[in-house]
Amino acid sequence: MATTTTVDVAGSDNDERQDFLNFQDIPHEPSGNDQTHKFTDFPHSAADSDDEESDNAKLLKEKSSHSFWTFAYYQQFFNVETEQVGKRIMASMVPRPGQNYLIKQIRPNPDLYGPFWICTTLVFTTAIAGNMANYFSAVGSYKWKYDFHKVTFAATAIFSYWWVIPLLLYGVLWWRGSQAKFTFLEMICVYGYSLVIYIPISILWAIQVSWLQWTLVVVGAVLSGSVLLLTFWPAVSEDNKKIALGMMAFIFIMHAALAAGFVLYFFYIPSTASDQVNVNTTVAFTTVTMATGSNKLNESQQSVQQALQASQVSKTVNTNVIQNLTTKRILE
Repeated sequence: MATTTTVDVAGSDNDERQDFLNFQDIPHEPSGNDQTHKFTDFPHSAADSDDEESDNAKLLKEKSSHSFWTFAYYQQFFNVETEQVGKRIMASMVPRPGQNYLIKQIRPNPDLYGPFWICTTLVFTTAIAGNMANYFSAVGSYKWKYDFHKVTFAATAIFSYWWVIPLLLYGVLWWRGSQAKFTFLEMICVYGYSLVIYIPISILWAIQVSWLQWTLVVVGAVLSGSVLLLTFWPAVSEDNKKIALGMMAFIFIMHAALAAGFVLYFFYIPSTASDQVNVNTTVAFTTVTMATGSNKLNESQQSVQQALQASQVSKTVNTNVIQNLTTKRILE
């Protein structure tokens, strides 16, 4: 049963005006017909997916808002944080099965800042270390001279590799209709970061130990090459097996060939060069010896000639003495 409570809230000065507030206590005992509704499953809101894709959409909108011929269009490709560049550098040298380097590290913001400076640094370290290796091998044999052509050759080889190989792979993936949808910018970004491992290796290549140089070639090619293979394998795995394996072999062979070309052109000193130095040294020593011997021979010849002249003088003197004695005896 409900009970009624009456409260008098009027003041003593206003007795004529009284307001009565009635409060009722209603029991909250559930009956048999009462039902409690609890909402546990809420419908999916489109705002959730919009929040997840908003950043990517804004980024793509910003990239497409500038004209191709403006400086701002290319400036966006260098808009990257230093911390992000460092993470991409470390991930490019350590292969991680089950993780795609392009999807995990490069998307949705591929950059050209890191790859550009990596390639530029590799050009100078390779050229300088190559000249150092040439200097170490030439000490004491001939006058050493710095070869500036190595800088030009290194720049041509490295930047061509950075752009041409991804362009070929992009063309093949487009021709085969790959479902990975890798963009050309993402691919050159991956290839640019894959060269970072050769920067410290190029400095160590200056050590003229053949087995060490080729061990570094294998280590560098296997580590960064494995990252490339794990990155591009999902793009070709659904294609014909021969084509897929052929592309994987092409990626690894070209990556290893770049390192081998560095060693053979910039750092490798063949044994024939040292043999030639030894031959030149032997020839020079023989020439000096022969020159010394010829000088001694000339001195001995001069001594003989002087002796012959002295003997001729003595003979002449003796002849004159004999003639004088004979003449005296005749006169007597």
